[in-house]
Amino acid sequence: MTPDELVETIELPDHLRELDYLREYYGNIEWGIRAIFTGYLGWFDGNPTNLFSLPPADEAKQMIALAGGEKAFREAAQKAFEEGDIQWCAQLCDHLLALDRDDKEARLLKADALEVLAEDLITATGRNYYLTTAQELRKIGEN
Repeated sequence: MTPDELVETIELPDHLRELDYLREYYGNIEWGIRAIFTGYLGWFDGNPTNLFSLPPADEAKQMIALAGGEKAFREAAQKAFEEGDIQWCAQLCDHLLALDRDDKEARLLKADALEVLAEDLITATGRNYYLTTAQELRKIGEN
């Protein structure tokens, strides 16, 4: 199984999940699974497509073209946000930002998405990273 497949499959049993000292305050199960996988098997996730994947900007260019162009892609990201599909919104913004790191609209939408993702995250380190990155995205270009 790949790390993504493992993350979708593995979960703590109820009797362990309910223990206060095993709550995901600092880390979380998903990160632990990925760390164990990487520790034993290295960076390669078992998917041969990932041996020599496209650079992010090249992938973004092709994904945006496939979606009908930048305007349609941007609208899809906004729609995902409005419909509460926040992770998808952030991932779509990543493609826009891979093409242009100075894309203010994409930066601000991703910042909004990260703040929403942080709201319900019990893992303090993850929540802090979401909020810090959102703050940085909002400040780019202000100076």
